[in-house]
Amino acid sequence: MRPAYTFETTYEISRLERCAVTVRAREPVSVTEVDALMMLRRGFELTDHRPYVVFVDLNDVVEILPGARRVLASARHVLAASMLGSTPVDRMMAAGYAHAAYPAEYFEDRAAAFQWLAVMHDLLCADPVPHTMSLTIDLDPFDRPRYQPTRG
Repeated sequence: MRPAYTFETTYEISRLERCAVTVRAREPVSVTEVDALMMLRRGFELTDHRPYVVFVDLNDVVEILPGARRVLASARHVLAASMLGSTPVDRMMAAGYAHAAYPAEYFEDRAAAFQWLAVMHDLLCADPVPHTMSLTIDLDPFDRPRYQPTRG
């Protein structure tokens, strides 16, 4: 008989720096909306309520359900996300974050993923001051235009 599901036994979420967090599944998992909310909450707690950059290891993620994708892509306290994967399915899951509220990149090389995250951390976490605002998730169903450089 398989043990009952618990968030703590399914996911490992840890703090790298003052405002940097890693997320990985400990076993093959489909990420639900509740899982997504728990991930964001745990990351926010680990950084003492500071906005943060996040490294996400997709290797044991089977799928990210639409509700979870909406929650994760609209988190206002995530500053950037570096996603590591190794399969076309991982790449497809990461593609869903092209229009996230923060910069997100997919990598197949762990060193490159951490290098990009370090650059984003240095750029975006220059003032890691605790915030009094609560965890904020924008569930606006309308697509916001992504920055488009002007040609001229």
